[in-house]
Amino acid sequence: MVKKFQIMLTLVLSVMLLTLVGCGTKSTLRGSIVGTIIDSQTGIGIAGATVVTSPSTGSVITDINGAFSINDVNAGVYTVTAHASDFNSNSVTCSVDSGLSVTTNIVLVSTGGSFSRNILPIFTVNCAISGCHNDSAAAGRLRLNSYSAVMTGGKSGAVIYPFDSSTSRLVKRIKGTETPKMPLDRASLPTADQGLITNWIAGGARNN
Repeated sequence: MVKKFQIMLTLVLSVMLLTLVGCGTKSTLRGSIVGTIIDSQTGIGIAGATVVTSPSTGSVITDINGAFSINDVNAGVYTVTAHASDFNSNSVTCSVDSGLSVTTNIVLVSTGGSFSRNILPIFTVNCAISGCHNDSAAAGRLRLNSYSAVMTGGKSGAVIYPFDSSTSRLVKRIKGTETPKMPLDRASLPTADQGLITNWIAGGARNN
């Protein structure tokens, strides 16, 4: 009889122990934060932007389309911050539910961009190499093959007014709101390129 009682007690204790262990190891499903980092001027995703969260879950870099994905995130409230070269940082707050994915898009405002990296290549390909605005063929005496030449303007004066893209004649020409349109007798510049030039001028038309 005593032996049977000992066996029963052992079984009961074993079940209780297993229950406690099971409760202690029960895991919570994790979620994810996904989204796109977007240029406010062009509406296009920003590649190579850094995305971090607080509380920290690590950091990720956006792909060529500006998209990002932060996986294996505990349920909770997070502040998601995006940083990118030549853009002001921006943050948004989101809530992640257990086992679910939340979409968080962040819009960044350009600080003006880089003349050497972003602007000069556009001018070189579309204006200088094409034979319209270089040293040998400067239509309207306007050359667009160097920073000093761009800021000098042409026979009618300056075409760029730093910090004032809306009245800059170059912007009006590339957008077709003033004639002759630039590039002349060719397709308009892509929206993204127009946005880069506009942002650069609005940011002060810096020689950077």
